[in-house]
Amino acid sequence: MKLWRDTGDVINQPRTARGRVRHLDREDIDYLLQLVRDNPDYFLDELVDLTQTNRFISVHFTTIFNELDRAGMSRKKLKRIASE
Repeated sequence: MKLWRDTGDVINQPRTARGRVRHLDREDIDYLLQLVRDNPDYFLDELVDLTQTNRFISVHFTTIFNELDRAGMSRKKLKRIASE
């Protein structure tokens, strides 16, 4: 009854956006996918550096890993710990 009195409707309106806002948009993900297709030997920290310098986006390597995984790219087993 409260919904009817407040809105004049008996059904809640669906929310358009759910969950967390993504740090990378579709163009950024396409850029990452193209980088990995061109050079599959990139490490995650190299992809982080490339997105910072070329796309001006600062994200954690976990974000890049999750987006590549979500896009269906195969997982890399190694991650460079420190560049010397």
